[in-house]
Amino acid sequence: MQTSHGKKSWQKAKSENTKTLILEATLDCFMTLGYNNTTTEKVASKAGVSRGAMLHHFPQRSDLIHAAVLFLHKKRLELFHEQLTRINFDAKYSQLGEGIDSFWGQLKSPLFTIFCELQLAARTDAELKSVLGPATREYQRSWLNMAVSIFPDFALSEKFMMANRITVFLLEGMAMDRAIEGEAKREEIAEQVISWLKTALREMFRDVEGIDRESAKKETHQLSGVKKRKT
Repeated sequence: MQTSHGKKSWQKAKSENTKTLILEATLDCFMTLGYNNTTTEKVASKAGVSRGAMLHHFPQRSDLIHAAVLFLHKKRLELFHEQLTRINFDAKYSQLGEGIDSFWGQLKSPLFTIFCELQLAARTDAELKSVLGPATREYQRSWLNMAVSIFPDFALSEKFMMANRITVFLLEGMAMDRAIEGEAKREEIAEQVISWLKTALREMFRDVEGIDRESAKKETHQLSGVKKRKT
């Protein structure tokens, strides 16, 4: 016989699953229909849920949009962390080339295309802009913290922040161009630019050459402890 606690846990899990289905369907609608053509009715149909279930979780379209933006950023961060952590698992030194290739692969995924769609729509949609702006800034802070954690040796470099900005702006710019011009026309150029980027970053990180990941983690921990004692 199912206990009251067990029934509540089951109901909560079912509710969360339904909410996730709706958010996944929302992103799918953004991708296939565009932001302006996405309605709560179309999302409910795509998710295979009733209108009542839709309204239960997201009474207003604005509630759905806000949750979908956060869901999108969460999925992008999870993908970044999962792939980069796997690449650097048990590596003595951070894998720069493989890391760049992985990030570029992520930017060619539907998740980044959806983000670009929202960015463009936000230019003339004040409500979306008010949600996307703060959420994106939080995403960028989380992304940087993850990068420091995954690449502890590179993070000790005086040029780490500049290297991070160059990588993000260059690859995201190429990904946006690729979405407009098409992959076939831009793939050769992308390969050349990425090859240059890898060489440029290795040169920028010469000041931490020879510092392994474990030593870098210990040094970062020590520096963090010093800062805490000073505050």
